[in-house]
Amino acid sequence: MIFEEHFQHVERQFLWHKKTLQTASGLSIRSNSTSWTGFHEAFKGEDGTELVIGEHSDVEIVFAQEVECLRLEYYVVSDFLCDDLHMLFDAERVDCDLATPIPRNFYWLTVEGSGFRDLRPGPIATNPYHQVIDGPFRRLTISTSQAGTVHIRRLEWTGTHRH
Repeated sequence: MIFEEHFQHVERQFLWHKKTLQTASGLSIRSNSTSWTGFHEAFKGEDGTELVIGEHSDVEIVFAQEVECLRLEYYVVSDFLCDDLHMLFDAERVDCDLATPIPRNFYWLTVEGSGFRDLRPGPIATNPYHQVIDGPFRRLTISTSQAGTVHIRRLEWTGTHRH
């Protein structure tokens, strides 16, 4: 069975520190940071509501059942352009070969469940994009840095089938 959450029935609101929001699709969404996170009007693409995760934030999404495969639809709004990152490295005297592309991971995904934990860099997409995350897992944590915000438009997942 395929489950889906696109936040159309979630009231636009801030998600305060340690406050958990339950969705009709069975998700528990909790902000573990003091930085702003919430459900806001879509910034790009389709009209509607999206989960916006501000800089320096951790947002934990717990699924009602174990996830076999998750399709995460999102985009990133970044405060820094590539040239800004070069200047930042120069100002902080970081020894970096400027001919080498700057890493573009402003956020990280942590999946947990069934006795394991996996940390993955989040790819940057400035236009709506989707990423497929294979399970099994029950918890997804999205952690952001100071460089931008992550806008989650939709989650679509399948549960594991145990016989």
